[in-house]
Formats: sequence, structure tokens, C-alpha cells
Amino acid sequence: MKQFVIAVAALWGFLALCLPVGVRAQAPVTVHPPSGQAGTRFSFLADGFRGGERIDIWLNLPDGRAIPARPDSEAQRRAAPDGRAAWSWTAPDDAPPGAWSLVARGQRSGVVRVALLTIVSPPSPDAPAAGVYPATGAPGTRFVFFAAGFDPADPLAFFLASPDGRETLVSVDQPRASNGRVDWNWTAPDNAPPGTWRFRVVGSTSKFEQTIAISINQRRAAPVGVTPGTGRPGSLFHFYADGLSDREPVIFWLNRPDGRVEPAEAERFSVGGGRVDWSWLAPDDALRGRWSMVVRGTDSGVERLIAFEIR
Repeated sequence: MKQFVIAVAALWGFLALCLPVGVRAQAPVTVHPPSGQAGTRFSFLADGFRGGERIDIWLNLPDGRAIPARPDSEAQRRAAPDGRAAWSWTAPDDAPPGAWSLVARGQRSGVVRVALLTIVSPPSPDAPAAGVYPATGAPGTRFVFFAAGFDPADPLAFFLASPDGRETLVSVDQPRASNGRVDWNWTAPDNAPPGTWRFRVVGSTSKFEQTIAISINQRRAAPVGVTPGTGRPGSLFHFYADGLSDREPVIFWLNRPDGRVEPAEAERFSVGGGRVDWSWLAPDDALRGRWSMVVRGTDSGVERLIAFEIR
């Protein structure tokens, strides 16, 4: 029976990559915290389901296995009338460390939502006050950070320095602070230049800070690009990305400097031979800062993230 359940979950995982979706992307699933030790209670929020429908939930483990997920309450398996669903899951005490994903699928709508989380190893008695996993990665890698020693009541600011030494204030993905420790994650853009990058976390009142360095390697990745790399509000940005399936449907969305996710209206869109070319017109009131454009092939599941800046 157990093998049957695992096989069914794995099959749904494959089908999830093949399900058609609209041109406008739904915001990804939010998960709090983004990382934690075995025994941590993770909370999830997703939308886009059919109101009142039952939701199947399973987990993909670091070793590639798929297992059913048991939410903390069976009532959480049903979407609200507005199509939103909220549930929680407590990692078992023997959960192996590494990158996990939780998949939720509406039984009637077929809508699939995927949340990424990381199970970290318990700290040793002499554990460092800051760290990152992995410490080195290629463009497109998702890095999970932590830093401790802050005043729990002190607002935190995050700064990111690229290899050329230029440092900017950034909004990070799902920061969570508890007992003076903050956890967050960051995905390196597909066009991130190789070299040493540094995250600096500063207590706004105390001025206490922690700095964490990561190394981004050069890779033979499918090329991506944007012209111009930096522009003003109202600028027309031209993007391209390669490495997708030939003529597959694609969806686009934007990660804003304030951490919000919004659909992207593509202009002059074309796809062929695994390459996608499109343009996007920045609004006249576009927020200034670091942005990233994401394109995802709905058949292959391949995603490309392209960083650019609005000044």
C-alpha cells in the first residue's frame, strides 16, 4: 500500500509539470518559516483553487522520494470559498536535512501549487552566529541564510553587495525573525555575474550587523539577457531566455523590490527553438530598485530568472 501511495504521488508530481496554466501567473505559495530543523511547524498559504474543493498534498524529499503530507488538521485540506487555502505541516523528528518541496493540487480544478522549504541540521553547541546553505552555487541557485545575535525588537535591513562592490538595500524572500535570529532565502538570478556576493543584515536601531558571503560560479547555463540592464520608470525592457522546450506555452511574472510578486504583461512575445523573446514596459510609477523577471515553461517546468534594475 505504501509503495502504491508513493507511486501515485510521484505520478501527480510529473503531471503537475504538464498541467496547462494561464498567461498570468498566480503568486507562488508562501511558507513560513522558509527553513527549520526537524520538528518545525511550517505554515503555507496559496490561492487559485476552486472554492470549497478538496486538496491533495504531498512532499518531495531531498532524495527524490514522494510521500503523502498530513496537515496538522484534516479540515485544512479544503479550499475556502474564495479559492485560498491555508494549512500547516510539522516536519517529523527524523526528517532528513536538505531541500524539500510541498505540492498541493485541487481535486476538481487541477490547480497545482508548489512551496519550497529547507530542513536544516541541528546546530552544534559551538554553532556560528550566521550561515548559508549552500555556500557556493551557480546562477539560479536558491540560497538559505540565517543570522543571530539581534535584538528581537530591532527592525532589520538587508543589503546585498555584488562582486563589483556595489551594495544596495534589498527586500528578501520571506524573512522571519525569532529570538534574535532571522532566516531568509534568496535565488541568484540566471544572469548573476560570477564572484563573491555578500549579504549584510543590520539592526536599524542597535546597528549590530552580520555579513554572510556566498560564491556564485560561472556555468554553461542556457543564456538569458535583458536590454537595457538598468532603466527608468516607463522604460521598455527587452528580454530573452533559452533552454525551454520548442514552442511550449510560457508564463511570466515579476519579483518587485519590495518583495511582492505580480503578473507581467509581455509585449512583442515570440517563442521558438526553445528560446523566448519578449518585452515589458515598466509603469511610469514603477518602484525603484532591483527587479527580476521570471519566465516558466508550462510543459518542461524550466524557469529562467533575469535580474534588472529600475532607477
